[in-house]
Amino acid sequence: LFNNEIYGLTKGQYSPTSRVGTSSPSTPAGSIDRPAQPCAFALGAGARFVARGFDVSKNLPDVLIAAHAHKGAAFIEIFQNCIVYNKDVFDDFAAPKGAEDRQLWLEHGQPMLFGSEKTGGIKGIALDREGLALNVVDVPDGDWKAAGVLVHDKANRLIAHMLVEMPFGPFPMALGVLYDDPRPSYEQEVVAENARLSEGKEPNLAALLAKGQTWTVE
Repeated sequence: LFNNEIYGLTKGQYSPTSRVGTSSPSTPAGSIDRPAQPCAFALGAGARFVARGFDVSKNLPDVLIAAHAHKGAAFIEIFQNCIVYNKDVFDDFAAPKGAEDRQLWLEHGQPMLFGSEKTGGIKGIALDREGLALNVVDVPDGDWKAAGVLVHDKANRLIAHMLVEMPFGPFPMALGVLYDDPRPSYEQEVVAENARLSEGKEPNLAALLAKGQTWTVE
């Protein structure tokens, strides 16, 4: 899904993902709809692979490779700059300058860290177990375990939901593979079921044709 927060192909009307207050030909006074969250929508619909990136990111190819390797349908939201009707709308997190403070690139089995020592220190995403919410914590001396920073588990659907709904500003933008369900695909399950049902049986076309309700027409 290419998300540029505008209907760029139909002269720039606001779209379901446009931010509140977006001025467009269809909303001259500013849109009032709260924007839809594509990744949250996909997770709610039961998607088994959900990822997010942006058009000029050097990490986007890795996201696409992971989606291709997934067994089954994959959903990727790609933030795409519309230079005609919504230019630089994603610069608040996609611009190269200061990106390390505003982007959280997720990697399975690795701590959720962002920021740099040059711009205010390393920070991480931790879970407030009392409020069941994510929060940003400082990581002094790089000791992310002591700070309670979460380790990304791409098979954890609950944490994936929380990551895609983090409000940008207080939190960085979560990018990369958010969720990847390792279960077999429908096609794999069907093939396995057919193999199990036919195991040890000899094909018999005559028996198959005579099976079930049959009758003779005289």
